[in-house]
Amino acid sequence: MLTFEPFSLAALQRVLPYIREAGVSCSDLSGGALYMWQEGTDLCFCEWNDTLVIRQDKGDQPAFSPSIGKDPDGMTDELLKYVESNHLPLRFFAVDGNALEKIQNDRRLKDPMWSYDPRWSDYVYSFEEAKTFQGRKYSGQRNHIHQFEKQYGAPDVRFLKPEDLPAVWDMLSEYEAEHTPANRLERLELEGTKKLLSVYGSLGLYAAGLFVDGKIAAFTVGEVSGDMLFIHVEKALKRYRGAYPAMYSGFVRLMDALPEYDLRLVNREDDSGDPGLRTSKMQYHPIRKIDKYLVHVNSPAKRMPSSPEIASGNVVLTPFRENDKKEYRALNTDVQNNLYWGYDYREDASITGPIDEDTFYNEAMFDMRVGDSVNFAIRLNPQGEMIGEAILWNFTSDRYAELGCRIFPQYHGLGYGKTAFRAVADFAERTLRVNVYARCLNENVPSRRMIEASGFQPCCADGNYQYFSRKAER
Repeated sequence: MLTFEPFSLAALQRVLPYIREAGVSCSDLSGGALYMWQEGTDLCFCEWNDTLVIRQDKGDQPAFSPSIGKDPDGMTDELLKYVESNHLPLRFFAVDGNALEKIQNDRRLKDPMWSYDPRWSDYVYSFEEAKTFQGRKYSGQRNHIHQFEKQYGAPDVRFLKPEDLPAVWDMLSEYEAEHTPANRLERLELEGTKKLLSVYGSLGLYAAGLFVDGKIAAFTVGEVSGDMLFIHVEKALKRYRGAYPAMYSGFVRLMDALPEYDLRLVNREDDSGDPGLRTSKMQYHPIRKIDKYLVHVNSPAKRMPSSPEIASGNVVLTPFRENDKKEYRALNTDVQNNLYWGYDYREDASITGPIDEDTFYNEAMFDMRVGDSVNFAIRLNPQGEMIGEAILWNFTSDRYAELGCRIFPQYHGLGYGKTAFRAVADFAERTLRVNVYARCLNENVPSRRMIEASGFQPCCADGNYQYFSRKAER
């Protein structure tokens, strides 16, 4: 049986040779990204028969990297046994086009469902073009660098030395004063940058700075995998106009001078859905983008009928509709109503841009395309407005699913939640052929009463949650 080792710096250092020998192209699987973004993801590693698999929470559920190493075929057999015995779904993250094709052609991996979010696609550039920005299409970058040169002289870009780090920390303090993080993702990125600066050398990464009169105007941190240079961090101060293109091109030239590499591509990673960052990355003329798929194998959602409608008592459950966006946004952003559901949109790292009526609707649509959830809008009549949501999720390989329900406060206490909960549980058992369970926070008395009134019985508890099973009724 596979054994996964929790994240530590020593563990990451040990598995990095697998990653670099494979020449991975997805930034999610690079050493720097794994180190920067491991907080809160339950990141862990498994080595088996000279083969590596990385496990990481994606969307509050575990997912596995494509296998890297000597025996990826044997690792698939082991993964199938692992998820079955540990009551987990079999999901894969950081799946590029080639890996997706392999999953589709593997008969052991039944009924895969997948999707990608363009916010997380990597931008890939020509290494040769980045060195000089030659040609008409790069006139904007050259003009910015010329403006920098007029004021500060030729860009002085050097690899960072230990004695340079105090100047980098000073620069970061000024950078933080200039940039107030707009969301949790931006806060995590800044925290990850600081952590990476402290260990980049021990991970075999490279860091360089753009120096002006002994101060750091910009810095970057990168990593080599095969013929690709990943750039994990790019920071520049606003007052140094032209610092970003000068830093980028200067760093590429530094890396080009290292004889041990034959670099052809630069991966500047994703835009996180930030419109300004997307515009900037496009202005540097990517030669391609790497779409990174999330894949769910053998999800019960594959058995969903098209446009199901469930009528039960005084409620009707339907798929989400375009005109539900406003209500769904209100349902997700009601902090007090979501308190006992264990959700606070302000701490949701998947929200990367300004919140609008598409934000939560698009997230739900993505989850359903992948097979991670089945979401129903609760209505009082087939054409009525959404008054709440019932969701089936946490599908496991041994055919279990979790059921949750939330309703707008003005509809509490009228029996709608109980009716919807029972109806979706019946549907899940009969149509999707899964065993349904539920949970609620220990202090959430109204939810516990609703769950029990829907035919569920307590089965176990932990420090935070009471769990309920419907097996007795079946």
